[in-house]
Amino acid sequence: MSVDAGKRGYSSPLRARRAAETRRRVIEAAAAGFAERGFVGTTLASIAAQAGVSVDSVVAVGSKAYLLLEAFRTRYAGTGDWVSLLDASTAQDVLALTDRDEGLEGMIAFLADGHARSADLWTALRATAQFEPVVAEGLAELVRLKGESFEVTTRWMLDLGILPPVDEAEVWALTVQVNLVSAAETYTTLVRDYGYTDEQYRAWLRRTLPVVRP
Repeated sequence: MSVDAGKRGYSSPLRARRAAETRRRVIEAAAAGFAERGFVGTTLASIAAQAGVSVDSVVAVGSKAYLLLEAFRTRYAGTGDWVSLLDASTAQDVLALTDRDEGLEGMIAFLADGHARSADLWTALRATAQFEPVVAEGLAELVRLKGESFEVTTRWMLDLGILPPVDEAEVWALTVQVNLVSAAETYTTLVRDYGYTDEQYRAWLRRTLPVVRP
């Protein structure tokens, strides 16, 4: 092996770590900007300044539309790049629970923590989709995946006895209701509009989820 080849092999992991750190900083800066100022009010330059990198480094991570979508994915599930929410490790940890009470508390924690981090970004996604085709397409896919993941989650809650039994024909209708109770829009209404604290929101979920009906 030549000296140059050895240097390249040695430095590659360092470059990868630096690239990953830059990406993390860019996504977090984008998330903060979009949550506070929306899509139009957040520029690539402002993201770069917040992240402490160049605009070229921001562009290398992705377009402004991609950054909004990835910022939501990262904040909601604690990690980005998931195709289905069910692929996120945080969701898998919850669905691995087999005790009813632990399962309910795990679901509540997942929702409360995820919405606290990302509800403002979901609002920004909804608004931006009205005029930005790439975001509209991404949002439509997120909604589709959300429906799939909540059907799995609803069946899991049925299996654990968190939800009362229903006929197979009613499972999708029940899924829709669970989705409604668990939605970011519901969180925003209770917490942002009516001033629920985090614990009040969790207590509301604790009371409401087990009595959801089709």
